[in-house]
This record gives sequence, C-alpha cells and structure tokens, in this order.
Amino acid sequence: MMNERLKTTFWLLGYTFLAGLMLTVFSLIEDFYRYLFSLLALYIGIRFFRRFETLGLRITFFVLSIIFYLLLAIVVSAFIFLRDHSDTITGA
Repeated sequence: MMNERLKTTFWLLGYTFLAGLMLTVFSLIEDFYRYLFSLLALYIGIRFFRRFETLGLRITFFVLSIIFYLLLAIVVSAFIFLRDHSDTITGA
C-alpha cells in the first residue's frame, strides 16, 4: 500500500511539474508556436485525468501545476533579468 502511494505521489509530481513547465514556456514565448506548449499542457492534463480518476488527485494536480508554474516563471524571469542586466548587477 505504501509503495503504491509513493508511486502515485511521484507520478503526480512529474505530471504537475511538466504541466507547470509547459505553462511557463507558454507565458514567456511571444511567437505563434507558443500555443504548442499550451496544447502540450492540455495533453498532459488529459493524460493525468485518464490515469487518475479520484477528485482529490485532480484538484491537487491543478493546484500543484499552478504552483510549479509560478515558481518556474519567477526563476526563469530572474535568470533572464540577470542575463540581460549583468553589467548593472556587477557594477561595471
């Protein structure tokens, strides 16, 4: 029983991280192919819903996907800012 719960937790984290990553890439790209990442996030959600049918896991999927999206968007935006403004940060 514990092994199954651990496996379900890892699957949940994997799916939510991928969905959050796809949403982050979607929000950062301005070209037309950004919608490909939106469709990939939708596909990941559909795959998760086919695999896990309980309401609790589905709600957790949405919540964790949004949390991963926000965290990844902050980290990626910080890296982009540091890359583009390295001279002001180093004082040169």
